[in-house]
Amino acid sequence: MKRLLPLFALLILFSCKKDITKITSPPKPEPPVASRTDDQKLKDSVYYYYKEQSYWTESIGTYDPIFSFTDKYNSYDNVLTALMQQTPVHAGYNGPIDRFSRIEDISSESSSRAKRADLADGYGIYLTFVRVNGTVYLYAYFIEGGSPAESKGMRRGDRIIEVNGNTDMSENNTDFIQAALDGSKLKLKVLRDAKEVTVPEMTYTSYDINPVTKDSVLTVNGKKYGYLALSSFEEMTDDGGNSTAMLNDIDQAFSNFENNNVSELILDFRVNTGGYVSTAIYLADKIINSSGNNKLMLSYDMNKNMQKYKTGRGAQFADVMFSKRTQNLEVKKVVFLVTDYTASAAEIVISVLKPYMDVKLVAEKSATYGKPVGFFRQDIMDKIGLWAASFKIINASGYSDYWDGIPADIRNVTDNVTLDFGNTKENMIAAALNYLSTGSLTASARVARSSTNLNSSFNTPLKRINNLRERDLIKN
Repeated sequence: MKRLLPLFALLILFSCKKDITKITSPPKPEPPVASRTDDQKLKDSVYYYYKEQSYWTESIGTYDPIFSFTDKYNSYDNVLTALMQQTPVHAGYNGPIDRFSRIEDISSESSSRAKRADLADGYGIYLTFVRVNGTVYLYAYFIEGGSPAESKGMRRGDRIIEVNGNTDMSENNTDFIQAALDGSKLKLKVLRDAKEVTVPEMTYTSYDINPVTKDSVLTVNGKKYGYLALSSFEEMTDDGGNSTAMLNDIDQAFSNFENNNVSELILDFRVNTGGYVSTAIYLADKIINSSGNNKLMLSYDMNKNMQKYKTGRGAQFADVMFSKRTQNLEVKKVVFLVTDYTASAAEIVISVLKPYMDVKLVAEKSATYGKPVGFFRQDIMDKIGLWAASFKIINASGYSDYWDGIPADIRNVTDNVTLDFGNTKENMIAAALNYLSTGSLTASARVARSSTNLNSSFNTPLKRINNLRERDLIKN
């Protein structure tokens, strides 16, 4: 199911920022000295692999011996921070361009779990405070597919009125609510459609993510629009080679779009923080129209140490061409709903379609997150995994440097979390529908923000209890 890089033998991910010139490779650092302690070897190895793999390797100093640099720092995390600080400054960050490279502890990671990026732990509930008519309430802004919360019937727009017997849902009780979300058992009561609902007790557990949150054909004024809400890009096949629920759900959604002669789509990526590049490519092939079929989708840029993986038999970074996967679907327009969570694989889908289609973005603020580069997980001594930003994704127009996010066409549209995904009255969906029906970007933004036209009782989201987990673009 998976192809592994012959040198690094592990996962590949995306992320990051700014206009980069072509990089030439300096002399490679020497490997860590064998006689050093394990802690010293870890620090030395972080330097060695970061220098070898970093997209900005030319900016990283060469030290002989390596420990003349690494012994200045008391941990491998501090070594990585110091290396990242050597990358070029990006004005949008007021600091180094590499804000994404990271280290994870893999010392207790099982071999089976190491291969699974589509596993999550917990209840799959994401909560935020919201002000409605001047009063602050607690709402679920996202329920992850496949989670205990999803299996118990919870959905976005549920108002939380009781947590483990406690009815204080004020911001002053944030610590209690956060602790409850980390506890082994969870009991909730919610208000849904003006009715009190007791959610069956949930158990904190690991679960397989199904990111197809909602798909439907929306009919407005007699016209049909395809709608798909996707929370991440997970694997399309399991370890046995069988199609995952996500793949089946995506195929079913697009079959439904074809059967209804849909030509305009709304892709809801508001909570999509990334995932597998192969799945992003698959979705782009589902959406692309005939004008882009068999044409360049994306290419890769990387430092000279990585160039050998771009060409030759089994090249891991060869150019990717579009291969249309729908026979009876000819999409003319697509609108993406985005927030500053929208990153990595989600941004790739947006970027690669832009050269060939009418693509518009409706944003809660002004842009997506901004993560156009990728990573390898380099395992070190079976103790840590280093993710060094190593390569960049480029679309057919040469566009790649969306370090500050892909700019939106319709901006500052409030995400009304009191309404579920797919609700045509919700602000961001209404803004997309307005553009698709009128072609007016200005009118769409004005209507979406109008307190007199839409959701007049809803004002604004406030503090989030918990944030979505960060994902990257994983090349498998």
